[in-house]
Amino acid sequence: MSTAFRFSRRIDIGDIPAPAKSAGAHLSAKLELFHTDERTLTDELCDMLCIWLGMQAEFSASTSPLAFDLTLSKTTVGEEAQNGADLELIVSTPLGTKRCLMQAKVLDPSTKRLRCDSSPGWRKLRKQLVAARKDAGDLAFLLIYVPASVLDADHFGFTTYEQGLYLKAGDNVGASGNLPAYFGATLIAVSDLLGPSGRWRSSKFKVPQTRPGQFKAGVPFWRLLLELLLCRRSTWSSDSETVGAPSAPPFRTLGIAAGEVDQSVWREIQNTANRWLGPDHG
Repeated sequence: MSTAFRFSRRIDIGDIPAPAKSAGAHLSAKLELFHTDERTLTDELCDMLCIWLGMQAEFSASTSPLAFDLTLSKTTVGEEAQNGADLELIVSTPLGTKRCLMQAKVLDPSTKRLRCDSSPGWRKLRKQLVAARKDAGDLAFLLIYVPASVLDADHFGFTTYEQGLYLKAGDNVGASGNLPAYFGATLIAVSDLLGPSGRWRSSKFKVPQTRPGQFKAGVPFWRLLLELLLCRRSTWSSDSETVGAPSAPPFRTLGIAAGEVDQSVWREIQNTANRWLGPDHG
């Protein structure tokens, strides 16, 4: 049996970064304190993003000429999927749709290694990533949850019990020179990890870290979401081109749709990309 919810709010694009950054920071604290599993963290990513985007919309009550209706919907099926998709993210605007598939893994707070770090674990992960890329192409990702001890302690405007409890730990709080806490949810495109044949690009490191918690080609969730919406990553497809179901249903589907806005206005919104993302793609 599946569970679902759905809501809509009037926002502008500038309302999205703070809630999305805060979701990553919350997940990093929850993982550090409780060694939470991938399934729970992925549910919390969806839930906290929805809650905080709703709160942000109430705070801002945007009347901008570039405002739009943002509709979020979440569906969770009753059983774990086996096709390499812990999370399906569907982003829709008046210009089209993009569909991502994400396989989630945890960077263990104690070992600072991915929990799949064994020969059977790597074989399973590679097969999952191959399956995700077969279904989603360049929008297939590995989603890594990173613990707070290798990040800083910023909360980006929204806080939770877990973050407060972590801050009380004092000496355990990451140094200010660490990566921003929004890297608590980090994504790496499957094609940055696997070559065209489906083999690991780095047979030794599999998912390379440049330092603990910082992954080569890793992008924080908040940035990926804006890159998708603002057309800085991949291209828009028509609904008929993206409705094809994956080889097995993903465990969770998060839909983010921009509506009540003309195509011409959305193109103008896309032109604001540099304000939020900078001139470079990465």
